[in-house]
Amino acid sequence: MKLLLTIVLCISAICLQAQDGRDIIYLKDGSIYKGNITEYIPGAHATIKLLDDRIIVVPAPGIMHMTMGRDDIIKKKFDMKQKGYFHNSLVGPQWGKSNYGSTQVTFAYNMVNGYRIKNHHMGIGLGAEKHSGNWYAPVYADYSYHILKGHFSPVVGINGGFMAPFRDESGSEYGYTEGSFVGGRIGFVAYKNPHFAFLLNITYRHIRLSGAEYNRFTSWDQWHEVTGSASLHRVGIMMGIVIN
Repeated sequence: MKLLLTIVLCISAICLQAQDGRDIIYLKDGSIYKGNITEYIPGAHATIKLLDDRIIVVPAPGIMHMTMGRDDIIKKKFDMKQKGYFHNSLVGPQWGKSNYGSTQVTFAYNMVNGYRIKNHHMGIGLGAEKHSGNWYAPVYADYSYHILKGHFSPVVGINGGFMAPFRDESGSEYGYTEGSFVGGRIGFVAYKNPHFAFLLNITYRHIRLSGAEYNRFTSWDQWHEVTGSASLHRVGIMMGIVIN
């Protein structure tokens, strides 16, 4: 009697283990296949023998994730783009000291068009920014590095270039005719799908504006020609999108 009970318990345990060890393939359309996975080639397909002995070959693009026994094999929702063209658009406020030393808030829009090779992003940037009472168009070289390879990654970057004023205000005290800047940023990028992501950056720029020439009336009742320049520091929070 004890021997019979022992055999029954062993058979039950084996059956339960076999049931728990069934492999399952979960498809993106909500379907599932249950059985024994006999072959899995990442990026190609998975082959599973179903409980009714049918053999199904499932293409990898249709798989959400799989379980083999008690182990989960997580399938990426999408594959990241390793190289190709990209576009960034960002907008946000910038803080810094004005010519009079008071804190001022201005707004900026920047976009970068470039080429990506793995985690390295290189491109040419254009934009619109307001400084010292005038709007300027920055034209610059931009480089950023995505630290991680997944769908979410911290980002660091540097840029630098020239600025041209939108309005000709030559002859005034702040009529700067040219400018240049260097800057850097840290932030993160979160991909929604292989072609679209959200981007948030904290930026810093050192801006040099020059070329202002104007006449100033002195205390000796005389006019003197004066040249002016400005050295500005700007910290910003830029939010935007990435399109691959």
